[in-house]
Amino acid sequence: MGLYATIAPHLTTSARERRGQVLVRIILGAMICWMLHAAGWSPLIGPWLALTAAVQVLEWWALAPFRAGAGPEVERHAVMLPAIGSTALMAGIHAGAAVVIWSSGDQILSTTAVLIVVGGTINNLASGIESRILFLIGTTPYAAALVAMPVTRWLNGGTGELPLLFGCVLLFFGAILSVWSRVHAARMAEIAALGEASVRLEQAEAAMADRAAMAAIVSHELRTPVSAILAGAHVIRHGDRPEATPETADLIIDAGRLMTGMLNDLLDHSKIEARAMTLETRDFDLSALLADTARFWSAPAKEKGLTLTAPGDGEALWLKGDPYRLRQILNNLISNAIKFTEKGVVALEATVEGEGERRTVTLTVRDQGTGIAPEAMSRLFTPFAQGSAEVARTYGGTGLGLVVSRDLARLMGGELTAASVAGEGAAFTLSLSLPTGVAVAAQTEADTASPRLDRRLRVLAVDDHEINRRTLSLVLQPLDVELVTASDGHMALEALATRTFDVVLMDVNMPGIDGNETTRRLRASEGINAAVPVIGFSAGTEAAQIAACHAAGMNDWLAKPLEPARLYAALDKAIHPTPPDTGPDTERDAA
Repeated sequence: MGLYATIAPHLTTSARERRGQVLVRIILGAMICWMLHAAGWSPLIGPWLALTAAVQVLEWWALAPFRAGAGPEVERHAVMLPAIGSTALMAGIHAGAAVVIWSSGDQILSTTAVLIVVGGTINNLASGIESRILFLIGTTPYAAALVAMPVTRWLNGGTGELPLLFGCVLLFFGAILSVWSRVHAARMAEIAALGEASVRLEQAEAAMADRAAMAAIVSHELRTPVSAILAGAHVIRHGDRPEATPETADLIIDAGRLMTGMLNDLLDHSKIEARAMTLETRDFDLSALLADTARFWSAPAKEKGLTLTAPGDGEALWLKGDPYRLRQILNNLISNAIKFTEKGVVALEATVEGEGERRTVTLTVRDQGTGIAPEAMSRLFTPFAQGSAEVARTYGGTGLGLVVSRDLARLMGGELTAASVAGEGAAFTLSLSLPTGVAVAAQTEADTASPRLDRRLRVLAVDDHEINRRTLSLVLQPLDVELVTASDGHMALEALATRTFDVVLMDVNMPGIDGNETTRRLRASEGINAAVPVIGFSAGTEAAQIAACHAAGMNDWLAKPLEPARLYAALDKAIHPTPPDTGPDTERDAA
């Protein structure tokens, strides 16, 4: 940055400050005329008035562009030189007048001349507060005047006071420089604070705009599944077409899953923004994960007439990481690929390199869709943004899937990148470096569509929302359980104190005493239900939240929204607990 570019912004402040000093200069000019008259130099008054008026007009004209605001157009010789020159010239004519008046030898006039110089110097503290160069330009003529004053006294025969005068001059300008340094530092701190406040204001306004965009997009996108659920519910309620009930139920289930996916994306995005997202680390088989993912998406791809290719069921490759989040990224990428591809192939490709303790994994999802326009690439990983208005209208979505996927990839220490040629499809590549894992036994799950009921169960369902209580009643209806409901922890404890139950379904987040505290009080009560199985359910899925439920005494935990199959499996587990391992059979050993 050149000298002009450095000075120009500060000349704006100086120009506005000097505009406020015009009246002071007029008064000072009149005083100097009076002093010239008192000193017997009346012939100098006319030239002095003409000179000071001309310089004032020059300064007013020269600083006009800066009063309007400094920009690149003022950083030219024709603009900068008159501005700097008029500043120095204005200080010079007042300092010169002070020296002339000092040389008169009159004590009162000499004192007044010193005050003119001191006042002019202090004035430059204000007009040159932001720039050391401008301060020195305006102050140098006054400094020269103070040095010249003792010299003129010495030339007139006075010598004894010369060292004292020079000492005073040095002390004065030392003090002025010290004051200017402190004032300048304070001004710079103020400017920095104002700049930071301006940036924060812009960030806050941008955040508010993002939140408004989020609210508009989410509101729009949620209306689609909500409309489907309401329409499907009305069809089932009226019962005009009993043969359409399975199809209508599937519509409601799909709409509910769509809503759940949107809410999960919003929750994940919020967690990542708040740096509250946690990843688990466990051993998993990458080959099995890729095969399961391909099987899951093969039906949607086939329904659209697409071919989904993926690595075959090869040799197990055990790695250590978070398979759930890795699967989430792949689901987002494959879902988008199927959404934006009308015909052709969607390919899931995988390469693994390296040996020993770490492996480099590269997973690519490639489609033959419309591709991504170059201008849309910059918005690809922007929250609540779509590639274009046409994309938003045609395909919908919150625009969070890719954002969450990239952030998850970075949390894993990897990166998610995109490459595309408009009209020729797109490829999204996930690159990770993961530790080598250890093979673990596969977990088999029994069919838990309905628990094995040996008798009619007495179930207490605790939830503060009536809709949730009605939902539990509907889901449990096929099991023909004896259901009692409670709307808060106090009502639940009263019911548990008077009647025996086989299972308690406990909402975790409730007003008053929450589900965890209710469970703790139940376990500590030593009442008839102190040992009853308690299954907690909550929308909070963090590991710490689940651990808190188990620490409170809950036997199991389910995530909201409740899936009937998972609830049935939890009930089956509660009424048919696995017996603890008591060690070897001692009687058989003895035999």
